[in-house]
Amino acid sequence: MSDSAEERSHWQSVIKAFDGYMQYHLSANHARRMAFLQLPKEQRTIYETIGFREKLDAVDEGIRRNAEFIDEMIRDPVFADMLDASDAEQDGGIDSDHSHSHSHGVDHGHSHSYSHSQSHHSHSHDAGSSGAKRQRSSSPAQANNDLAQDKIRSTLRSFVRDWAEEGAGERAACYAPILEALEGYFPLSGGRERGNRKVLVPGCGLGRLAMEIAARGFFSQGNEFSTYMLIASHFVLNQTTSPGSHSIFPYLHSYSNHLTTGTHLLRRVSIPDVVPADVLDGKGGEFSLVAGDFEEIYGEQSWDVAVGVEGEQGQRGKWAAVVTCFFIDCSRNILSFLRIIHALLEEDGVWINLGPLLWHFENSPTKSAKGEGSIELSLDEVKELARAVGFDIHEEKMVETTYTGIPEGMLQHRYNAAYWTATKRKPVA
Repeated sequence: MSDSAEERSHWQSVIKAFDGYMQYHLSANHARRMAFLQLPKEQRTIYETIGFREKLDAVDEGIRRNAEFIDEMIRDPVFADMLDASDAEQDGGIDSDHSHSHSHGVDHGHSHSYSHSQSHHSHSHDAGSSGAKRQRSSSPAQANNDLAQDKIRSTLRSFVRDWAEEGAGERAACYAPILEALEGYFPLSGGRERGNRKVLVPGCGLGRLAMEIAARGFFSQGNEFSTYMLIASHFVLNQTTSPGSHSIFPYLHSYSNHLTTGTHLLRRVSIPDVVPADVLDGKGGEFSLVAGDFEEIYGEQSWDVAVGVEGEQGQRGKWAAVVTCFFIDCSRNILSFLRIIHALLEEDGVWINLGPLLWHFENSPTKSAKGEGSIELSLDEVKELARAVGFDIHEEKMVETTYTGIPEGMLQHRYNAAYWTATKRKPVA
């Protein structure tokens, strides 16, 4: 982790947000309790007959259980000094748009190394849980905390998507086609060993897809910029030792659109469904996770000169495959992403994409540190741009899926995600 004062301050702000999860959400649930207690006694009595008071108490208890899980996650020795520092600070708000330069340095001593640095923005395809948000932020500091807590709720749901049995449907829809394509392009009988096939997974979230790629024998490197995701992925990839050893309650932050209270609102989810170290032990390819901004780490400045990720060599033409799952719409300038992917791939390298086009910076009033706004394209335009950059697109289809969806919820946000494989076009002789 970088010793930069700016980066360290950002990490401390995120740790502080995690540490404040319980107080924030118990307060939100207490507001519901006060609304209930202010009703006329006759109405309260009727609500009590259907168990509403017990529901409020059960949600409080679920919040406390989530807080216990979060406490274990952030009290890892890697983050302990930051937690102590954030406890000692006066109220200073949570940074929500923090600019940085990437760094690499938290070596966790595992045979699969994960190095973490903070990020300057966070994106989510998650629909969010508006019922947990406060009515109106009273100050910039409160607005920043509201945003930080929303990211924590999203992180809890991401544990379900990547590391719970309940997320198996989303993983089958999104990850299975990608894994099948990789195995098809690089069969075990193909001559060159998979361990020598380098696969990059930018925007890897909590790391399940990148781990599954390594489990199939490939050299797999995930890249992630969200500090919230980095802290969570560090925990699940390095600190879990048995399946189902932890429980969370990811759906209790909003009371809306649940079929039942006991089975749905208060659903207890066990994680992880598998232990990463067991899956990779002795049979997986090399697996690493690099933290920071995709364009900063893998952009043009890294193609011919090493920037700390690849040792003595630059990145140009070093990757057999780049896998983008719910990622390319995180760009401000999609052309930049496509050019980077094209440059990273070796000759005949393959780019495998699956995801929607929910352009994350559309209508954003904030420009990037470089002064960039946002360019949004339709799907046909993205494909046309990819061909212009030098890709030949194959195996196109649409995949219907949710993203950290609530199983059996009364409201479902569904994506018609675009899937394709694309090979790097050979230069004309």
